[in-house]
Amino acid sequence: MSDRKKQSEYQAKYDAENMKQYSVKYPLWIYEAVEKAMSDTGMNRNKWTTTAIVEKLKRDGYIQGKED
Repeated sequence: MSDRKKQSEYQAKYDAENMKQYSVKYPLWIYEAVEKAMSDTGMNRNKWTTTAIVEKLKRDGYIQGKED
């Protein structure tokens, strides 16, 4: 088995046990602002969105620190 295939299988197993995925719809004006923010910060969509969610959860008192 190749290293790439092993890594892919490990990642799929990890994701199945530890990650959740969902889609979200929002108005175009929000989409455009998010796209600009991602471009300006150099973050990819997943990192930018996760960072924004974690910041909001911290601000609202739902989490204390980074939850890994």
